[in-house]
Parts: sequence; structure tokens; C-alpha cells
Amino acid sequence: MFKKTVASVLVASMAFGIAGCDIFGYRKEMGNVDGVIKSYGKALQKLDEEKILGMTTWDEKDKEYEEFKDCFVFDANAEYIWDVYEATANTIELNYKGTSIKVNGKKASIDVTYVIVDWKTLYDESHVTADDLVKAIKDSMNVITVEGSLEFAKDGDDWKISKITALEELMEFSGEWPNLETKQWPTMPTEETDPTDEPAFPTGTQFADSYQKAIAAYMKVLEDNKKMIEGVQYEYKFDPVGIYDINGDGIPELYFVAATNEEFYSCNLYVYNYNEYAGEALKQIEVESVQYMAASGGFFLMYATSNRLIITHAGGEDSDFKYWTEIYNFEWDLIASYRRNYLYDYDLPEDQASSVKYYEEGTEITEEQYNQVFKDDVAKTVIVLTRNYEPSQDDVEFPILSKPSFAMLTYESAYRYLKSLQT
Repeated sequence: MFKKTVASVLVASMAFGIAGCDIFGYRKEMGNVDGVIKSYGKALQKLDEEKILGMTTWDEKDKEYEEFKDCFVFDANAEYIWDVYEATANTIELNYKGTSIKVNGKKASIDVTYVIVDWKTLYDESHVTADDLVKAIKDSMNVITVEGSLEFAKDGDDWKISKITALEELMEFSGEWPNLETKQWPTMPTEETDPTDEPAFPTGTQFADSYQKAIAAYMKVLEDNKKMIEGVQYEYKFDPVGIYDINGDGIPELYFVAATNEEFYSCNLYVYNYNEYAGEALKQIEVESVQYMAASGGFFLMYATSNRLIITHAGGEDSDFKYWTEIYNFEWDLIASYRRNYLYDYDLPEDQASSVKYYEEGTEITEEQYNQVFKDDVAKTVIVLTRNYEPSQDDVEFPILSKPSFAMLTYESAYRYLKSLQT
């Protein structure tokens, strides 16, 4: 069974061989850094991301901040099996030699080895309940090791973390859904049922078996698009599949990014909805070229209010970079489209070269008119369904970063997740 303490080797007596060096001061700084490392390791075991962030030099504008936050994005239903993720994190050991801490003025660094239970094998094995999996995690002696490093900067009298490597690899379990035979979350109650009872079928559906038919239909859609979805996953290095009840009818929608050809040069975003009367999953939305290999590579963002789905995607050259936004109702009709163009004229002086134009349905509008539409939608956002970029402070979508977001899944995790929903 794993120890629940951070493993480290205490700073020992050393001969430095550095003429004129303040040995005792150096040793004191090493001890201070060692204390930060221990606190970081304990916070990792508790999945305490806010405590770790408080130990860093980063703020919300920093790339490191965003990358760190991405490591702690869990599945939308994670709360119902949170004990599994806690048990997994609790096995993390942070191994290093205290004597290997390198201090150079106001900078310091250390190579570390993370040890964590072999969750990949355990999550892939079939377990009846989350409690069964938690027990298996605690009993397992098989581990995964991850090599990484930590860098520090002195902030006044305190040492703070300035860089963490390999954390994404260590925290990969946060985006995975284990293979559980028993459904782990409650079904929405109806007016005729007690909140603890499971209704005959999800709220908002017309037929009792629609939910299960939808799950089977989505699994078939994934199977049919497996190669192109996994191509995105491996070529573009992000998780491309989402499953979420966007319109609130009790049956989730399936959405994903998939390549349009076997060279994976360009990728489209698809939204599928199960149609109860057709008895199949229908492609309701397709947005072309949300990701591609040339030039900027493409940006995309999809979010929903209580009655609208908003999709923004961007691309182009430095001289004419465009953001397109399409707005859909929950009948999946396109009800509005907007565009903003960032223009740059290399023939003009620097202070005159940049300009921005705004359009609604192809007709130019003012910045105020454009911003008002999106300020309202962003304020009313219920969920951020997917995004591959972080809006800047100057973007009208910037406040979206404070909204709840769905953790996208790998192809394998999404398929396993759907399979776990079947009864």
C-alpha cells in the first residue's frame, strides 16, 4: 500500500568546495526550498490546486497558470466518483534528493520523480462500483513513474514555484473515466418521483427507451469516426470529444472535432443530437476548419446559455485575421452570425496600421453593437463546452474564463464513458 507522505531525502551536511561561499546561508536557502517542495507534494496528494497556485509566481495572464489549471479539469460527472480521483491522487509520492537542490542567487531548481498508482490498468479493468475501484487503488502495488523538475524564484523572503514540468503527464488521470459497471450518478427526478428515486426515463424525452437508444447511437457515431477523431487527438494534442446535455432535455448531445482527410490537415467541429422520432443520432451542426496545420492553426470556442449555443472560430493571416461566430437555438437553427476582422496594413505607419471591423450577417456594425451581443451571451453562459485558446483581456469573450467548463475527453475515454451509461 502506498505511503501517504511525500518521500524526500533531508538536506544533509555537505562540503561545498566554493571559496568564500556563505555555507550556512546557502544551506538555509536549500532548507527553505525543501519546505516548499514538501508542501507542494502534500497539496498534490489532496488535489488542492488553489494552495499550489498560492505557492507559485504566476497570475491568470501567464501561460504556466493556464497549463496548470488545465491539469485539474475533471469530467463533468466527476463529483459522483470523486473518491476515485482522490484515492488516485493520494498515492502520489514526490521523490527527490534534498542534497540535489540547486540554489543560484534568487533562482533554484530540483529534479523530481513522481510515483503514482498504475491507474491506467485499474481504470481499464471492470469494477462494479466506485468503492470497489477505490479499494483496488489502495491495495495495488503497481506504479507509474514520471520524471520531472521544479524551478523556483525568490519573492522577497519567500521561495515560490516558477515552473513545473511533467505535471500534465502525472495528472492525466483527471481526464479519464474508469470502467464502472454501475451507474454512479442520480437521474433527474420528475414531479411524480421522490428525489432519491430513479424515474422511468429522463426528463424531457418522449419515449422510455430514448436515453439508451441515444447512448447506443452515439457509440456508433464514434465508431464511424474513430480514425478521424483519434487523428486530431494525436496530431493536434488535445482531447476532441464532448458529451453534455446542451438543451436540457435529459439526453446528452455528442460533439467532437474530427479531421476531414487522412492527412489531418484540417478539422471540423460536429454536434450530434439524438432524434427520438428518427430513432438515430443526427448531425445538427458542422463548423468547418476550426483547426488546421497551416498558419495560425485555428482557434475555437463553444459555449451555451439556457437557450442558445454559441460557436466562435478564428483564423487567417496577420493582415486579415477573422473571428466568425454563429449562434444557434436549441432546435439547432442558425439564428445569427457575426464576424470581426483584425486588419493590419504593412504600408501604413505603425500607429495607423491596425484596425478592427465588425459585421452582422455581412453588414458592418459598430463595435458597441457587436460587443453588446456577446456581453449578454457571456454573462448568461451556463457552460463552456470546449475551447482550444484563452481569450485575451481585450476580447469580449474574456469573462468566459470564469464560467464552468466541461472537460473534453479522449476517444477512448468518451467511448468508455458512454458504455458505462448503458444498462
